[in-house]
Amino acid sequence: MLLLAAAEDGHAQEANPTQQEVDYVNAADGTPLSGYLSVPTGVDESPGVVLLSIAGTEVVTESLVEAGYAVLAPIRRGFVSVDPLLRATYADLGGDLRAALDYLGSLPEVDSGRLVVIAQADDAPPAMLAMASSSSPIPLLLFAPPAFSGVQEFRREQMGLARRDGAGGDELLALDRYIDQIAAIALSDAQPYVREYRLGVLREASSVDLPRNAAFPMDERQARFLASPLWRDRLSFEPQRVLASLRSPVMVVIGEEEANTPIEAYVDSVRRGFTAGSREASVCIVPGRTRHSFSPRTIDVVVRWVDARLREAAPAEPMCREELPG
Repeated sequence: MLLLAAAEDGHAQEANPTQQEVDYVNAADGTPLSGYLSVPTGVDESPGVVLLSIAGTEVVTESLVEAGYAVLAPIRRGFVSVDPLLRATYADLGGDLRAALDYLGSLPEVDSGRLVVIAQADDAPPAMLAMASSSSPIPLLLFAPPAFSGVQEFRREQMGLARRDGAGGDELLALDRYIDQIAAIALSDAQPYVREYRLGVLREASSVDLPRNAAFPMDERQARFLASPLWRDRLSFEPQRVLASLRSPVMVVIGEEEANTPIEAYVDSVRRGFTAGSREASVCIVPGRTRHSFSPRTIDVVVRWVDARLREAAPAEPMCREELPG
């Protein structure tokens, strides 16, 4: 099912929920975790939302709380020091999500039987894996998750950035070969410290470098990032396989103007993943970008979709047309 969000006003955003920082633990590995909890006032028991994003989430939280939902926005491990995040696998981060759900569902003011997960961009793959392996899968709303295999996604991002910077011809061919070399080392079975050494040697010997971006350093520390367990999982991630294994309701939201994202190919890839997966799965295309931001339009999509999953008398689904942008 392919959906294109229609133009209409976003959900009202006048609420200013009281937010408190809370602590809980990933029981699987003992990692202490924290997050920001917002709960509606004057409600005995609210449905709950776990909101995974490194974008500003205040406006989304306000709209959800105003609509009657308790919201937990976890702080990603490694927020202060990046090393804990680099050492983490997608399984570890999926465990962090399960810990957040367990904590939220344990609160007396939250209905543990009515929970939803919202995950954006790089937070989406661990959430997808966690829900795919869960014995009690929870509705999942994904903003700009990867739709192509990990190496393909990495190549697309890097080549797009290089073209943005004016590269062409032989420069792009050399970069393409360099990406293959990086992927071969990063995905090898060697220990992380061995991968880091080999990537450092490769970088020193290479006549090209990856384009400048915010995903990793541009100096000698780059090898440590790309050799990490986190990046190994990122490069080996196969979204179609995981989408096919989801059994809970799921919607993917993608912006028409996402940088370096071929929308038709993206949607086709997601839909092929859905073919064998959840019976209640859709793609929603919205104006603008959804990778690191929440617009009034996307917030409206969020509230409507969550309402339809968690309310007994569900309001209308997001207003959409079944067509690609012209």
